[in-house]
Amino acid sequence: MKNRFLMLIASLMIIITSCNDSNLTDIGSNIQPPGDKILVAADTFSIISENYPVEFMYSRPDSFLLGTFYDQKYGTVHADIFAQVEHPKNHVYQPNTTPDSILLVMQYQKYFGDKHSPMHVSVYEMNKDTTFRYLTPYATNLNPDVYVDKSVASALIGEKTFTAVDASGEQDSTYVTIKFSNEFMQRFAKVSPDIYTDESKFLKFFNGLFITTDFGSASMLYVRQIDMIYYHSYTYTTKDVSGQDSLVKVNVSVTFPANSRVRQVNRFLHPDKNNIINQLENQTDQVHHISSPANIYTRVSLPIKRMQQRMEGNGLRLAINNAKLRIDINNLNEENYAQPIPSSILLIRESSLERFFTKREFPSDTCAILGTYAYEKNSETGEYNYYYTFDISGLIAHEFKQAKTNEKTPPEKTNFLLVPVRLKTSNNTVTDVSQQFLLNAVTICGGNHPQKPIKAHVVYSGF
Repeated sequence: MKNRFLMLIASLMIIITSCNDSNLTDIGSNIQPPGDKILVAADTFSIISENYPVEFMYSRPDSFLLGTFYDQKYGTVHADIFAQVEHPKNHVYQPNTTPDSILLVMQYQKYFGDKHSPMHVSVYEMNKDTTFRYLTPYATNLNPDVYVDKSVASALIGEKTFTAVDASGEQDSTYVTIKFSNEFMQRFAKVSPDIYTDESKFLKFFNGLFITTDFGSASMLYVRQIDMIYYHSYTYTTKDVSGQDSLVKVNVSVTFPANSRVRQVNRFLHPDKNNIINQLENQTDQVHHISSPANIYTRVSLPIKRMQQRMEGNGLRLAINNAKLRIDINNLNEENYAQPIPSSILLIRESSLERFFTKREFPSDTCAILGTYAYEKNSETGEYNYYYTFDISGLIAHEFKQAKTNEKTPPEKTNFLLVPVRLKTSNNTVTDVSQQFLLNAVTICGGNHPQKPIKAHVVYSGF
């Protein structure tokens, strides 16, 4: 019995040895029919990139920039504010009312730049018939002449020179007040009572404010709230304890807030944008800027046709397993960034830019993809490399499918833009995406950068 068992073991060893294949990694495809062969491969694609000057964006801010700030790398940004105010519905002034003053109060929790740099603010009444429509998206390159006739002396209703730390306040909340002219105040003192019964009547009476700066280039206010406050008093007669008539004075204030129920628009100018782009074009190493608000983005061109030809050239059915677009930040370890680096960047199809933001769409893997900000340690230098990555697997698969459906070859390239954005979330779900209107900037390596060029890394399979 023992001899039989040994003979059986020996026979099995002979069979296993005779079946040994020198290429164990191909054993799966060797035992399959030729038509069922599975291919798994990886490929890397070079990306063309270029600077993209931004003419405007659509303003939907929850706070506002006001001032002028110059940065040697990213240039000058100048910010103005157009603000309508909400009227006190059905408000009625008491008899014997006496006007005292009207103040503009701008509250800000942050400022950017030099807190001791003087800033001169001028406030104009929007004295033309052009009125903002509440639901209309407005571009940030508005022309003030459409809304304000500065040649009219009464258009300028208030001005003040101050610094970011001049204003009084408590804790981190700071505010600045600007007293409006007596002429402007008298308009509200003589207002007809029916003005406060209808929004259209009030807007015809008072269309809103244009707030601008014309001095200083080293500080920027992040304005959180704007209120126009009308201070006045009224008197009435009452009997005192002795039965004699006594005149009583009551001080009153009425607030006209610039809030979400009326329209506000931030205006942005970049007077030296062309000079900044020329400097970028003349650099030895290709780098690009992504700078907000409405300054410079980066255009990247995905070689969709070349991708399809290389991945589908074997005639197999294709599946995109993983595809990442990596964009490295340039010299973050060596440079002191004057402005905050964008934490959220959107890779968006260039042809969909305006539609996406005006219709308040959400990111999708075929049109607009949110990037991930990440870093890794370089084992040789000990430094950290910072970069953004974008999952473009769904985008590539969609482009290939569209080409087959339409029986066309994909385009040589498809253009996308890298856009800094602000996100609102609820329960870890993105509920709103808007273009970044606060000062943000980062310098990235371009597609022709000698050390860290933009690349698309794709893993795919076919069967």
